[in-house]
Formats: sequence, C-alpha cells, structure tokens
Amino acid sequence: MRFLRVTDLRSADNHDIPSYLFLPETPRGGAAVVHGYGGCKEQMLGISARLAEEGWATVALDLRGHGEHPAPLDEGLLQDLEAVLTWLRRYGRVVAVGHSLGGRLALISSADLVIAISPAVASRPSEEGRQMLLAFGSTTVRSPSPTYILELLQRMEEVKEPTRPVLLLHGDQDILTLIEGIRRVAGDLSQGTVAPVTTFQHPETPLTPAILPYLHRWFNHVDLKFNPEVSQRAIAWLKEKT
Repeated sequence: MRFLRVTDLRSADNHDIPSYLFLPETPRGGAAVVHGYGGCKEQMLGISARLAEEGWATVALDLRGHGEHPAPLDEGLLQDLEAVLTWLRRYGRVVAVGHSLGGRLALISSADLVIAISPAVASRPSEEGRQMLLAFGSTTVRSPSPTYILELLQRMEEVKEPTRPVLLLHGDQDILTLIEGIRRVAGDLSQGTVAPVTTFQHPETPLTPAILPYLHRWFNHVDLKFNPEVSQRAIAWLKEKT
C-alpha cells in the first residue's frame, strides 16, 4: 500500500483540495473521508488507513476553511467532497465517510455508500452546544464569522438519496439532540442502519465551576498534535539539524 499526497484535485469552483491518498495494490473501490467542523485531514488518517487496509483507495481531504485548503469557509463545502468522489470513481464504486459536518456532507453527496459518524443533523441545537461550538470549534476555521457554520447547516439538505445504503454511527453518550436527529434521519432512509458506539465513551462526571477557565487549555493541549504549526516548526528544526 502506498501513501501519497494528491496534487490534481480541484473543486468545481476551481480550488485546490489538499488531500492524502492511501492506495492499496488492488483497490475494491474508493473512499472519501471527511473531517468535522474545526478539523482537518490529518485527524482522519487513522480511519483512512483502516479503510485502505480493507482494500479501499482512500482519500482524506481538507474542506474549505480548514487545514491547508486555500479558500475560506463558504457554501461550496459539498463541491470539495464531490470533486474527491469523482476522482475516486476510477477505482469503482465510492463511499463517503464523514464525521459531524463531514457526516452531514456525506449524507447529501452523490456517493454510492455513506458512513455518517455523528452527523450534524440536530434539529434543535442546544445553547450549550452553540457555546461549545463557538468557544472550541472555530479556532482553526477561516470563516466570515464564528456563527457562519450554523447558517450553512440550516440551509443544507439532510439526505440526498434516501434509497442507498447508509450507516449512521453515534456514541451512546453522544449529544442528545444529535442522537434525536440521527434517528429522525434514519426514519427517512429505506436502507439506513443506526449503530450506537458503546466503547471509549466519557462517563458523566460532576464538574466544579473552577474547571471552566481550564477547559480552553485542555483543548489546546489535546489539539496540539493536529496543529499545522507543530509540523512546520518540527520540519524546519529538522532541516537545521541535518
């Protein structure tokens, strides 16, 4: 299996789409793996590698406004995914695999199969969820405003092709409004499967008010491994030392 950076992917509105490809020797089809809001392709390399081990030619991409994508966040998000799906069709049928925002895009994509991991289909976002999104979900996104993603989600369809096979995954301790939305969407699908994930779930834990000022530091620590500045500084240092 080869691991490559893809350099010939462009959206319909003419933006380069930064992507990595895991290419098995004999692909059984193609898989596009899409991160969530505030994410990047590097966060999806684990699941991408596992899909490739099963024979899928797998592309992990940066959506516009995220990672190395040159364009800011806008309504063309789906164009990025569709460009990757079109590119992957050289290997046969294609599956779109997405988390959160990526899961919502997968559901409205032209993919032959869909795996939506906790897709952003909540019909009534909570105020707590909105605050978490604004405080911790937008630090890495190039967006016109912190609330712009909420406007985009409100204008998106939820399902494009209700007759194709769809797997809907959510944590059994996931956000309640998301679980409600996922079950509602599943009801509109003739081949929809809902599967709760029960392992590696955070337990409900009483938190003291003193932890709130600490949360941003916790997330900064956890997210640092995906921060592009870390890679840039590490590579520059290695060039100096070798």
